[in-house]
Amino acid sequence: MERLPRLTIADTITREAGVTRACYALKGNQPARLRWGQVFTVDGSIRRQDGGLSELAIPHEPLAPGPQGRLFAVDATDCASGVARSRPDLDRPGPDDFTVDQGRDETHCRNVYFTAMATYEAFRSALGRPVAWAFWRQDHHPPLRLLPFGQNTLNACYDRDQGAVIFGYSPAGPDSDHADRRLLRFTALSSDVTAHEVTHALIDGLRPDYDMPVNPDVFAFHEAIADIVALLSRFARPGYLSHLLAASGMDFLRGATLVSLAPELGRLVRRSGLRTLDVAWTGTGAADDSLPRYDDAPDAPHDRGGLLSSAIFEAFLHALDRRVGPLVALAAPAGSAVGRYLQDEVQRIAVRTAGHFLSICIRALDYCPPAAILFADYLRAIITADRLLAPRDDNGYREDLILAFRRRGIYPQGIDVPSETALAWGPPEGPVHPIPGLALSQLRYHVSPAFPLSPSEIRRQAAALALAIDDDPRLAHQLGLRAAVPGGGVLSAPQVTSIRPTLRVGPGGYIDFSIIAEITQTCDIPMGQGTMRHRGGATLILDATGTPAMIVSQRIDNGYRLEAEADYLRKALSRGQMVIRHGRLVPEPGHRRAICAPHAG
Repeated sequence: MERLPRLTIADTITREAGVTRACYALKGNQPARLRWGQVFTVDGSIRRQDGGLSELAIPHEPLAPGPQGRLFAVDATDCASGVARSRPDLDRPGPDDFTVDQGRDETHCRNVYFTAMATYEAFRSALGRPVAWAFWRQDHHPPLRLLPFGQNTLNACYDRDQGAVIFGYSPAGPDSDHADRRLLRFTALSSDVTAHEVTHALIDGLRPDYDMPVNPDVFAFHEAIADIVALLSRFARPGYLSHLLAASGMDFLRGATLVSLAPELGRLVRRSGLRTLDVAWTGTGAADDSLPRYDDAPDAPHDRGGLLSSAIFEAFLHALDRRVGPLVALAAPAGSAVGRYLQDEVQRIAVRTAGHFLSICIRALDYCPPAAILFADYLRAIITADRLLAPRDDNGYREDLILAFRRRGIYPQGIDVPSETALAWGPPEGPVHPIPGLALSQLRYHVSPAFPLSPSEIRRQAAALALAIDDDPRLAHQLGLRAAVPGGGVLSAPQVTSIRPTLRVGPGGYIDFSIIAEITQTCDIPMGQGTMRHRGGATLILDATGTPAMIVSQRIDNGYRLEAEADYLRKALSRGQMVIRHGRLVPEPGHRRAICAPHAG
């Protein structure tokens, strides 16, 4: 095998050190202190009397007026006037007698801050470590800015270059028959939209290379996971189940609002939610024989992403229905003591089940390939992540997920039977040995392995991994590195792009320590007047002894993947979705921002 340059370490690898300073204090795997406040349960479409507001507990961090903390900073500057509309001080002394009111600018600031912080905590808890923002650098760790009045359009988007989530406002417009067209609507008042956009930022922090759409699944994956996080997060807000039970009684699982994202904003632009998922078993979606299939899915990110998010949400609803079905069958007359008890028990089960599914979906991000993503890769990641912390699958979640994906034709090529063992990523082939310096006992950290002691400690860990791979050609081969790319091209040296110690707690109390590392390689391939940057490599999981335990390989010499990516990028270039900048194909900025627009899919 030809010996290429030794492994290098990415310049951005030390951005992870920022989490030690920026993250709130923890006690075990829980925030050491909580802050309480009200948010809109979904958006302004639900009346207060029907559970429209929810009391939410979020991690406490010291705040300046805005509110501005180390993870999030709300900037209420109006895009039209350039003047700050509000600067609420959540740490002001004395009792907080604030009352939620859509007409108060402080309400917009609070809603985006509380919902964003709750979304971040859902990721931190599931992953077993804080998440670094993609725009951080070694000595520069600014908060993600939340701009509730940031654009004069009924839209919201995450922008890495600005390090911000930009919310908009606009009149309902002439297309709406359901609102006074003169009145303004604000995306910042939708907890669905806030959770969705902050999820984009979190995925970008975890998988920055997923910002390059080398296949139609990449941007669709972003949209699908953001939708799922938004929909499942509703169940953590106390008012949501109360609203569903009041509206539909014990038959709430078959309500159409369950599968409709941002219903108030959606009614303004299309007389339904911004997106409504196709789930078959509830009777609110398509019949089995008319479900969309992966092979026929359109390229538009929202439409294509709906295929993935509907599979996950259908599995969740099926699992929840199975768990609460016996209680529903016992349901007593409304208002009776037994009826109230059964409703309370249904709510507890629904919250726990949604929390389990949300954690599974987030943890799966650690078991995805580093350079690009296909829906079938994510199915494998889900099964792998859940098997690790819940080996027995007592609740049948994995079975539900496999069936929902299978019914939509989403499963990897080369697998005859989509079973757990066939789908889960496997251990390395042949004997493996501990990597010196990467055992848990050899790491240097702040209060937990998930909090790096310093940037130099991160570099030390990355250097230890690079040295071990350099000295073991067999391991490098399994990682998909140092391989000849079909058709040639300029091949880079392999690079350690991230290394993240993780300490996770499973639903049964099982504690897992792992190091999640990414090693990538690029090849610049000529395409017309520019070059296509083809990426490969692997996600490598090390156990507590520093021994490679699992490899998620994405070989750079996979000729089929290379050809498919080149074909897709040519089409995207002809459609104006990709452009050539400084000789390289990159996403057209307007196309990326337009994905989040209400009319897009």
